[in-house]
Amino acid sequence: MTLRYNFIYDKLVDNEDDIYGIIAYSVYKRHKINYIRDFKDRHEDADPTDQDMIPFNEISNSPIQLEFYRSEASELTREFLETVLSADLEEREAYFSNRVHEEISRIKPRHALDVFKGALGSLLFVLIVGLLYFAVWSLSVSPMKIIEEIFDVKIVSNQDPAKAPHNVDILDSSSVKDGTHSSKIEHN
Repeated sequence: MTLRYNFIYDKLVDNEDDIYGIIAYSVYKRHKINYIRDFKDRHEDADPTDQDMIPFNEISNSPIQLEFYRSEASELTREFLETVLSADLEEREAYFSNRVHEEISRIKPRHALDVFKGALGSLLFVLIVGLLYFAVWSLSVSPMKIIEEIFDVKIVSNQDPAKAPHNVDILDSSSVKDGTHSSKIEHN
């Protein structure tokens, strides 16, 4: 009997870029090698003849077996890609996690410095608001009233209130109560 050529490659591989078909063909070859090993184990290490390979060739060329080879190729490809992509993903996660931590630590402000800046800003705000309040208050009150309020004194004019004061006596609160005073402010 003459050796029949097996056209299974053409049945599994559509073109030279058909990766699944090429992997399916390698699954077929692995199946064939296992068949030959099993045959040798059962027949005292004798190689199978062409006649001995006919059952294998008939089974391997069946539509169900061809679909099994394609399915196995698809599963092997999926597992390979899952392993490669998983390792790549872990590597990228580690890389980007380190980069993010580096960037955060580089731009992260110091806590004590932030507290100091906040306290200083609050102090400046209070001072500015106080100065503004004082300025608004002083505009609504005469300068003599302001001096009386700040220094807790009573200013008494020696002249007629209708005329501009040139001589002004300053009385502190204790001399106003007992009726004595000794200081004068001269205005020119």
